[in-house]
Amino acid sequence: GRGFPGRGGGRDFGRGRGGGRGRGPRPEPTPLWDSSVKWHFDEGDKPAETAGEDLKGVNKRRAREYHVSGRERARAPSAETAAARAAVELRRFKLVKRLRHQLALKCGALGLSAPPLLVFERWLARAMLEGERGVPTPMLPAVDAGGGLGRDLKRAGVEDFAAANAAAAELAAASASLASKLAGDDGGDSDEEAQNAAKLQLAEDQKAVVVADDAGPLLALKVNDAKPYMTVSKAHAGKLRALYCRHSLGGAPLPPEGTPEHSAFLASTFAMLARYEAMGGAGYQAALGESAFDVLKKRLGVGCEAFASPLNCRYGRFCSAFPDVDGAFGSLGSFFEFKPQRGSFEMNPPFVPETLLKAAEHAETLLDAAEEAGGRLSFVVVVPAWRDTQMWTALEGSKHVRGDILVVPAAEHGFCDGAQHCRPPAERHRVSSYDTGVFFLQTTNGARRWPVTEEVRAELKAAMKDAVGSAKTVKELETRYRGKPEFRDRPGDRPVLAPPREKLRIERRDDTGDGDERAGDDGGEGGEKKRRRRRRKHE
Repeated sequence: GRGFPGRGGGRDFGRGRGGGRGRGPRPEPTPLWDSSVKWHFDEGDKPAETAGEDLKGVNKRRAREYHVSGRERARAPSAETAAARAAVELRRFKLVKRLRHQLALKCGALGLSAPPLLVFERWLARAMLEGERGVPTPMLPAVDAGGGLGRDLKRAGVEDFAAANAAAAELAAASASLASKLAGDDGGDSDEEAQNAAKLQLAEDQKAVVVADDAGPLLALKVNDAKPYMTVSKAHAGKLRALYCRHSLGGAPLPPEGTPEHSAFLASTFAMLARYEAMGGAGYQAALGESAFDVLKKRLGVGCEAFASPLNCRYGRFCSAFPDVDGAFGSLGSFFEFKPQRGSFEMNPPFVPETLLKAAEHAETLLDAAEEAGGRLSFVVVVPAWRDTQMWTALEGSKHVRGDILVVPAAEHGFCDGAQHCRPPAERHRVSSYDTGVFFLQTTNGARRWPVTEEVRAELKAAMKDAVGSAKTVKELETRYRGKPEFRDRPGDRPVLAPPREKLRIERRDDTGDGDERAGDDGGEGGEKKRRRRRRKHE
């Protein structure tokens, strides 16, 4: 076995690469993430007995405690817990796919040729703002929050608004029914029978085995050798390994294949991939390009993202929508429950009007509190330039906004694609679908610490252009990948990969191979030549 690819694997990650005791040079940022940024700790959580202690000393102590608790496996999931979660996420994925199918059927019955673009993702995002009432179990919305789904169907061409609302209500009821199936409660068993069945299912799930197969430019992870399987590029697999080692193992290298820790990592990776694959929406999960993030870090001290995932995060700490599967990779939880009093953050919420508005309001509340406390707090807010929305009005009217709004035309910038973890390295970026507005919101002390100058704005705009990608329009990008199974773009689609040639051994590496290294292949000389040609084509 060649080991799990990616920087930070083996002995190189444990010490001297930003994850251990600070020995050796600080690692240089890579296209996928910047491992040099340290953990984020918020002074708002500072206990009373440390009130007189120097803040810098508090943060150093907390970083040390965080590292030690990881080394002691206090945060890493057990192999059984991770296996059960992977098995549940596989069932969840299938149920979400069924719900999407029911949505497509409803759209057809209403006279639409296909579901509106991102209609499921928008429905889910609005329901998530309702908390457990809206989404009692992840990915399965039980309500049509604010009638948004009905309005989306009407906007897509359904003439009868009442019929659109009725269809939305039926879909919400169907989703709630699927959520009951996932919980093992179909309403037909007594409480005792249901509890016994749940115990049996949990015992079975804890025995699940997740393996990673070499599939050319990708890795294919599967539970109990069953389909569907989840795929990830080898470079992104290395990033996930490094994040897991940093946050779940305290910077220690990943133990070799066959150990419980190794099994827990594989299962945790499968569960996270399955959740985001069920989410779908490559554009919906897009992020700023690495050049833009580098400008924000250098000029405005940005070191944490308010909306990200382990797959698209630039830094090792970030807020995310699904902390239950993202926590092992460094998630701080939902931004809406995050209450920092200081620090510099990038905020790029999902492009759903209700989510954008709530994010703007939460940021304003945090800035008000930090201003009163004298804290240095800063947000660089990246949103679509939808000037007729409540979100835009709220941001434009903020008393913490600094300078004019930076508006970047769609054709002059791009983002990292939400499906970048399954794309060739040269095709990670996509041109923007909309003009983008960038707001700089800061407290008084934050503005003193990180001044937003014209030079900063010009640098950021130029850096955003680096992520345009080779496809000049979104339509061209989607056409390019339709029919290419190795790097799919449509939510819920599974690539038809060749039979796995070799089980990928995931163990500690002794070399410093780069994150795009390929695992060894078996086979004759002719087959090897074909594989090399295919790899060159994708690279």
